[in-house]
This record gives sequence, C-alpha cells and structure tokens, in this order.
Amino acid sequence: MGTLKLIQYPSQLLSLTISDIINKQNLSQLIQKSKKDDSENWEGKDWIIKNTPQQGINWIGEHPNIKAVIIKTKDGSYADDGWKNNEKTIYSYSFKAAKGIINFNDSANRVLINQPISNYPILLFTDSSN
Repeated sequence: MGTLKLIQYPSQLLSLTISDIINKQNLSQLIQKSKKDDSENWEGKDWIIKNTPQQGINWIGEHPNIKAVIIKTKDGSYADDGWKNNEKTIYSYSFKAAKGIINFNDSANRVLINQPISNYPILLFTDSSN
C-alpha cells in the first residue's frame, strides 16, 4: 500500500509517485479551489485545474501550455476502460464522446490527444482498491 499524501497546491501533484494515495475529498477540493485566488489552494493562474464536469478529465494550465492531465476513474465506468496488463503499466481510457462520436475539438479530448506531442504527464487516479 502506498503513502497517503495531503496536497495543497496543484504543483505538488507533479511530485507524486505511482504508489502515492490521495483522498478523493482532497483532490476534489484542490480541483475546485485552485481556481479561486483567495483560497488556500491558489497557486497562480498558470496552475488552475480546468475540468469537464462529471467526465473525470482535468488538466493543469491553459491550452497550449498544459502542465499535466488528471484522469479520475473507477472500474466499470466504461466497458473498455481499465488496466490491460497484470503489472498495471498500461491503462485504456475512453475519449469523451456523444452518441459514439468523438469530438476532437472538445477540451478534454484535446488535452489527451496533444499529450504525446507536448509530453506533459498524465496523472491517473483510480479507486484505491485498484
């Protein structure tokens, strides 16, 4: 089992290791309050965590200067999502789609599509049982 971390600033997410654990409430608060310049989680406009409500895809920064993508997921969310090997080094994650059609201009999809080009990290958060 990993180490439970308390994250106050978005930049601290970039120093996490694979086995680190973050409480869901801590991560949710960080995502919400990183946008408010009077909050204890404010780190500056370049560190605002943007999101698509209820999609589980978040990103730090503004296009094209993304610092990281944050994916929150759990088993059973989508049929093809999940770990693809026993070592848990390959994870399949579905693009955001409407009626089976992927909108490549959607902000959430764009941060995933541009990741190999810009080489920013993808931070994958799964249920702790996974």
